[in-house]
Amino acid sequence: PQRLIRSGVFGLWRHPIYLFFILFFGGFSVIFWPTGAVLAAVPALVLMTFVYARLEGYGLERRFGSLYRGHRRQTAIVVPRLIHFVRAVFAGLSRLFFRLEVLGRKHIPEPPFIVVSAHRSFLDPFFILVALGTPVHFITTSGMFRTPLSRFVFSRLLCLPATRYKPDVRNALEIRRRLHEGCIVGMFPEAERSWTGSMIGFKPEAVRLLNNNSAIPILPVRLQGTYAVWPRWARRPRRARVSVRIETPIFEGNRVSSGDLESRLSGLIAPQEGPVRRSGPISARGIEAVLYRCPECMCFDSVHSGKGAHFECSSCLAEFTLFSDFSVQRSGDSVRSSLADLSRRIRPVSGGGLTAGEPLLSPARAELSIENGGRFEAVGAGRLNLSALQLTFESMGPAVSIDLRDIRSLVIEGARKLEVYGGRPARLYRFTLVDQSALKWQDVIGDVIRRHFGASPSPV
Repeated sequence: PQRLIRSGVFGLWRHPIYLFFILFFGGFSVIFWPTGAVLAAVPALVLMTFVYARLEGYGLERRFGSLYRGHRRQTAIVVPRLIHFVRAVFAGLSRLFFRLEVLGRKHIPEPPFIVVSAHRSFLDPFFILVALGTPVHFITTSGMFRTPLSRFVFSRLLCLPATRYKPDVRNALEIRRRLHEGCIVGMFPEAERSWTGSMIGFKPEAVRLLNNNSAIPILPVRLQGTYAVWPRWARRPRRARVSVRIETPIFEGNRVSSGDLESRLSGLIAPQEGPVRRSGPISARGIEAVLYRCPECMCFDSVHSGKGAHFECSSCLAEFTLFSDFSVQRSGDSVRSSLADLSRRIRPVSGGGLTAGEPLLSPARAELSIENGGRFEAVGAGRLNLSALQLTFESMGPAVSIDLRDIRSLVIEGARKLEVYGGRPARLYRFTLVDQSALKWQDVIGDVIRRHFGASPSPV
């Protein structure tokens, strides 16, 4: 045949005919043959079929080239790949707990193509995986590959590790290789999960990647309700209804301006505003990670949340209520403000920088790890301090200081891990904050650097 079949049962096993041939004759022999013949013939049958399948694989690779190599990457001879088990399990869970609805499956093109979506929840890749019904090679952070166990799991989930704090040529080459092999690559052009549910700007590296592969179709996917399932500031998922809308593919054929491409894709993948159907009560627990200042008195670390939808400021005693559409209303006020608007109001990075003479952050309890040879080595627990010139970590051992002018990148891994890349020589420092918001430290450090040195570290 001139076409390599990669769907249906062939999407799980490279040689399903041989597999079921073994199962059929194995069961037949158990029923009708003597035990001795079964113990001798069945292993020989399995071995010969396996050897023949491997030899046939060489012929398929010569005939189909890189397409067969991509097919081999996603399938197995006997036991399906881990990603197929994960997709099957999550498909059941998503229909049971999240009432998953998938629209527009008719728009899915033939691979290869690039899936693009907004990123608002840790579970976004799994919803897309279930919606498309086929393996997707998602671009993820290199931090997911630092330990042997996580490297084993995420590599078998076909993830593509990308370094966030400096250019990663190896990742770009691997993405191009997977696309050449006829695979589906998934990416979130914001390069991080949204804190407030609203979309943030595309990272230049993401737009550059799409333009460098302009001959590959782009499949926009709109995820609705995933922020209600698991906001970045929440510590556990919640039950809410999720819908996945697959839009018409975009095929540019040639490069377009970064602004035009971002504007067009943003309009197709941006979640629609409005209340979300949920099965459980609304909870504001953990919202102080994003509202690290009171929206009324602008005091740091004064917002405190409980189990319900209410939270309050311990400084000005203002009380607030969080609603299902993630709007916030102060007690005694009839006007609601979106969580995104409140976040922009308090964040120095949004333009409302710290006023002259305003004290810097109070010391924070943190745990420090420093990257060495691709792995983090723990330094210990201590106090993280910020001055106008330095970021200092003090513990039982020698103090660790980083000049602010030498900081090249500030990123947050997860919700509590602030990763600082800089120093002389440049190294990656990970501060796991115990009692303060990592977003607050990222914003304030960036604002101090901007005010004193006229430049901002890269947020990716």
